[in-house]
Amino acid sequence: MKKLMVAVLTVASLTFTSTYAMMEDSPMHQKMEQKQEKHLEKLKKELNLTDQQVQQWKEIKKAENEEMRNLMKEHKNPFLEATKSGNFDKEVFKNTVLENAKRMSEIKAKYMEKLFSILNDEQKKKFIQIMKEKFDKMHERMQKEF
Repeated sequence: MKKLMVAVLTVASLTFTSTYAMMEDSPMHQKMEQKQEKHLEKLKKELNLTDQQVQQWKEIKKAENEEMRNLMKEHKNPFLEATKSGNFDKEVFKNTVLENAKRMSEIKAKYMEKLFSILNDEQKKKFIQIMKEKFDKMHERMQKEF
């Protein structure tokens, strides 16, 4: 249960940060774009991506970002939803956070599947390893924070 709450709170905080970052004129959005470009350059080298794959990757990420931007417009604030009655409703809060996270994870899964489909078998193995290392680092940081 503790891990679930940590995951939910992480998604909730990332959602807020992502919402601000997706505002195209925000400094955070510009940094996010620069970070994505740098990340793609790193992946290009590590996975030995072709120029065509890089272009496909960019198109997929652009579509994902657009869909996430649209999701953020419909995003429900768990705190506001939970306090509509004037009192705090814990179940409404939890359900709203989970609903937001579910919608976001559906989008992420759809685009991860598309990204994975443009890779050859060798690139897929390397990408899985990169993602595992990234997850392990994130998990390690979370362990220190909580």
